[in-house]
Amino acid sequence: MTPQGLRLGQVRATVDALVKSARTRDRAGFERLISDRDPSFPNRARLLYDNLSTLPLTRLQMHVEPTQFGLATARTQLLGSGAWAQRAVVTWRLAGDDADVEHQIWLTFLSDGGELRLGGTVDEPPNRSVEPKPSWWLGRLTAGEHEGVTVIAGSGQPLERWANHAAAALDNVRDNLPDGLRLSWSGHIVMEVPATPRDFESVLGERPGSYDSIAAVTRRAGTADGATRIVVNPKAAQLSSSALQAVLEHEMVHVATSSPDSPAPVWAEEGLAEWVSTKAHAGQPSEATDDVLTRVRAQGAPRSFPSDQEFQIGERDLRMAYAEAWLVCRYIADRYSEIQLGRFYAELDDGHSLDEASQSALNISEAELIIRWRAYLVRLARASVVAPR
Repeated sequence: MTPQGLRLGQVRATVDALVKSARTRDRAGFERLISDRDPSFPNRARLLYDNLSTLPLTRLQMHVEPTQFGLATARTQLLGSGAWAQRAVVTWRLAGDDADVEHQIWLTFLSDGGELRLGGTVDEPPNRSVEPKPSWWLGRLTAGEHEGVTVIAGSGQPLERWANHAAAALDNVRDNLPDGLRLSWSGHIVMEVPATPRDFESVLGERPGSYDSIAAVTRRAGTADGATRIVVNPKAAQLSSSALQAVLEHEMVHVATSSPDSPAPVWAEEGLAEWVSTKAHAGQPSEATDDVLTRVRAQGAPRSFPSDQEFQIGERDLRMAYAEAWLVCRYIADRYSEIQLGRFYAELDDGHSLDEASQSALNISEAELIIRWRAYLVRLARASVVAPR
């Protein structure tokens, strides 16, 4: 075996031992594999051990890859000329996840007292693109499972409050989701609430400040097609209890309908999520509905349903796109029925065109649906208020 192959085998054995120690809650065994040559690292290592030994993990595996690089001058001076960083893929799964989650991480190794030890987790290649980070990598976590919801919360986040809101929201979604749309859903939700807005963006793999105005996101976690999770911006804690619960309900609809994988147009995904979340709170319209109706009075009704582009983060009229999408779904439920709204969405989710879905579920063409929806908006605008459900 080549020296490189021998070293890779030693690194993998060390990482396997670290993972086993965390899973079996063998703190002493874990700490024997940690170097203190960087005085700040033992505290960091203890944080990782605490997270990995207490999270409700059903799988944890780290595969070290051959890719490696030398350290920056300052780090070499601290850790020694023989230290290096190596890439690993960590695969983990929480209770309630519908799939594994993968993240790429970089681990720093060195020879210490004749033993190969982990010496750091801060060294990364220069000019590396922004990638999602595991929440347990970023800071101390608490976790809990409650009535179908698994919540992991960053430092300072009140776990019980988040879990109670999530459980109540889940009950409302189960009660209000149209029939036929929950067939493949386990009924379980996994939710992450990072400690800070910066951690929120790190979990998502987004640039600082880019998601500042977003309350929560539902997406496939990690670097590949991982588990569907809700990630909440901790700023959402500033919302009223009712508004916060509506946000969580909206995101849970995305989980229930697997919308990250759906071929349905974005307006249908977001409109349905808004419709379910507002239905659970009588008299509460989608946030920018009054703005939409004001624009209808001034400029007439939109010529078409909102495009996918209008839902991109940073779009100027993002809130109005959500309101228009809600008004499409509300029109279908009011004019036809909630069952037909569910059938309509199911057709789109199966990959059928808007015209095919409309013909199948509503017995009208796409063009006629748009005409009727535009007339509906004009009536609402003239009434100056959103009509009661």
